[in-house]
Amino acid sequence: MYWRRRATLLLGVAVVLLGIGWLVSGSGPPKLATSGDPGRLRSAPVHLPSLVPIVPAVTKLAGTLPPLPIPATGQSAVFVQGIGLLGASADERPAPMASVTKVMTAVIVLADHPLGHGSGPTFVMTAADHAAWVQDVENGDSSLEVVAGERLTERQLLEGLMIPSACNIADYLARWDAGSIDAFVGKMNATAAALGLRHTHYADASGLSPDSRSTAIDQAILGAYAMSVPGMISVEDHPTMDFPTGWVGGYNPALGQDGVIGLKSGFTDAAQICLVTAARRIVGGHRVLIVSVTLGQPSSLEWAADIDIQLLDAATSDLQVRPLLRAYQPVARVVAGWSREQPNAVVTVPVTVAGWAGLLVQTVVKASVPLKPGTGRGWKSGTTIASVEVVTPAGVQSAVPAKLSRFLSSAPPGWSPPPATSSAVAAASGS
Repeated sequence: MYWRRRATLLLGVAVVLLGIGWLVSGSGPPKLATSGDPGRLRSAPVHLPSLVPIVPAVTKLAGTLPPLPIPATGQSAVFVQGIGLLGASADERPAPMASVTKVMTAVIVLADHPLGHGSGPTFVMTAADHAAWVQDVENGDSSLEVVAGERLTERQLLEGLMIPSACNIADYLARWDAGSIDAFVGKMNATAAALGLRHTHYADASGLSPDSRSTAIDQAILGAYAMSVPGMISVEDHPTMDFPTGWVGGYNPALGQDGVIGLKSGFTDAAQICLVTAARRIVGGHRVLIVSVTLGQPSSLEWAADIDIQLLDAATSDLQVRPLLRAYQPVARVVAGWSREQPNAVVTVPVTVAGWAGLLVQTVVKASVPLKPGTGRGWKSGTTIASVEVVTPAGVQSAVPAKLSRFLSSAPPGWSPPPATSSAVAAASGS
């Protein structure tokens, strides 16, 4: 009885003291440690292995590239979308490009006002728009007839820009997009700089100005980019169009020949004949887009179209799909400081590259190790642990996963990487 009374008294005193402590602290009821409480509950750090690539960083495709049928007059270039520049004239200098300028006009309008699956907003033409058309007709410039009260959609305006190469429509779209032609030209030059077109300068939206100048190389690069802009192909892959004011035809004689789906022709006295031609061709079971450009031709659009078709045919013959890595080839060694095991990262499918003889191709191995080890305190065989990118001068052509060849244990509890030596630190700071 004595000890029971003593224990009860001590328990009561303890409860009173705890209550006083709670009241003094003002912190409310005691908290449970959660993962959101820094310093209260910490998970052990996950140490990730590193990857050491064991495939060549750069591969030169074997063989000798035959010369392209570059004409002696003007300048030409061939660019393959997703691969790079195949060839060009020996001496390319900025020259007037006439209505080829309208390719950039269409690129900016479609980027700022995507068509999606529709036709975009509808515009009502005014008496001033009709007067602008009359002025273009009097000046002998390519144009599209519009009348006051006529309703045209954005898609129809873009078709008028690209098919009959209407200068009045180029100016209309420029003012609609940027508020003024000068502001739109500023956007054209900013876009050219962003795309790396170092020898291109725009002075207007239509190409009537001889100060809108470029090279065949720059326009081939732009042409390949333009064909990747959503909506571009659908507004210019047909040679004729019915508008409310009647039927109109285009000026690209290559359109429809052997996979040709675009792109733009042009002519002024300063620029002479200019033509950008884009075609889809099948190479090794893969569909590729090839763009050929011819500027400054003195003869005719038919002559320029023949040149572009010859360039397209030669480029198609030069292109091949070649093996780069075989299935289950190791691409990297997986190194973990806590383990003597060094499994491989392997590609499980053959890796190919589309290109031509002499093309330099990069193979880039990028680690993508899962932050959390799998079952069995480690990363199991078959875990995707890296990606392998095939990089051509035009960018990443393809990317495939690389998987762990066998089980790799995670770091044991309490393991930490050894301290870096002074030489390693110096090397890292200078790399």
